[in-house]
Amino acid sequence: MAPRKRKLENRHLPQGLNKIKMRGIYRFRYRFPNGKDIYLPMDTLELDAIEAATIFNTKHRNPTIKLLMDYDEYNKPLKEWLNTVKHRVETEEFKKNIISEKVFLAFTNDIDRLVELHGAIMSKSFNLTHVNDFLNKFAKGKSNEVYNRKITFLKKVGSYLCDMSAMETNFAESKKRKPKEKKQRQRLTLEYFNQILEAAEPWLKTAMMLSIQTTHAVNEISLAKYKDCEWYNAPLLENGLTVYGVLRIHRQKVKDKEASRVAIPITKKIKTIIEQSRADNIASPYIIHKILDRRKGAAKGITHNTQLDSVYISRAFSELRDQLGIMTDLTKDKRPTFHEIRALSIHLYDEIGYDAQARAAHTDSESTKVYKKDHVEWVEIQAAELAV
Repeated sequence: MAPRKRKLENRHLPQGLNKIKMRGIYRFRYRFPNGKDIYLPMDTLELDAIEAATIFNTKHRNPTIKLLMDYDEYNKPLKEWLNTVKHRVETEEFKKNIISEKVFLAFTNDIDRLVELHGAIMSKSFNLTHVNDFLNKFAKGKSNEVYNRKITFLKKVGSYLCDMSAMETNFAESKKRKPKEKKQRQRLTLEYFNQILEAAEPWLKTAMMLSIQTTHAVNEISLAKYKDCEWYNAPLLENGLTVYGVLRIHRQKVKDKEASRVAIPITKKIKTIIEQSRADNIASPYIIHKILDRRKGAAKGITHNTQLDSVYISRAFSELRDQLGIMTDLTKDKRPTFHEIRALSIHLYDEIGYDAQARAAHTDSESTKVYKKDHVEWVEIQAAELAV
């Protein structure tokens, strides 16, 4: 059927544009190819309306070109899509243990920041300018590491949005990352380690000693349980040391990798650490434990009233370090933290000629052997201990 003839007063207007009388006032209305109508602002001049309609018709009245964002069902306010992105990351990554709770929490916090800053923007209008605005607001003046983490976040969000057709180009991919900064934090010396160890509470002594003997970080040792110890019926001699069993540790940083499950030989030093941890007579499944006042609620991930998370252990170490006046001439961001015990441990193992990096990585080492326990492969590393 032939289209209806246009009114005389509208014949000079571009296709789709009409002048309509509404409540006694003339307004410009544009009808998209899909039949959707929009009314231009009341104060729009005829010349401006004609120019806008002409530009649009030149580009989008061609059936081979996709419709403009105003009638694109995928082009919605960014905040609507970000809720979907957050849900997908939760179900596809967090709940499947691809990312940790800590990483997911940081991701959701950044999602909230992005909603706050750009939530009202239409998703297909999001571009490199908005990426830079986000970085300028939430990473300006921060370390290069923080800046690069924000870029990684924006790239991840962009990949989900492109996957759902909410965005055509992931503009964050165009951002240049900043170079890795030189390490600012000072190393922990053995002298300072012993000074803190001497003043530490028994549970913190256990944590410090377990970390330095195993080379493992606070994330792993905080989760170590007594049931993770598999004791031999009789001690064995390995690498010149008496071994009483193995302590199984699941490395959190690479927990989805094959080399993440490691069995550390329980030498005399580690056996003593485990035995002394029980001296407080506290009934706890965790090797590192303490009874805390939980009236304000437990931290996320806490499953037992005596369990200590990595943040609590690290904070206690730093507070004791400051109380003892260790490196107080430096700013707090440069003073050694609990994590530096691992670096000290590797350094001390290197000094006695032991490949501490292999002990930490547990891959490509001729001294390792694999055995199966409960249908899970564990890499058993060579026995070694420090005279600490």
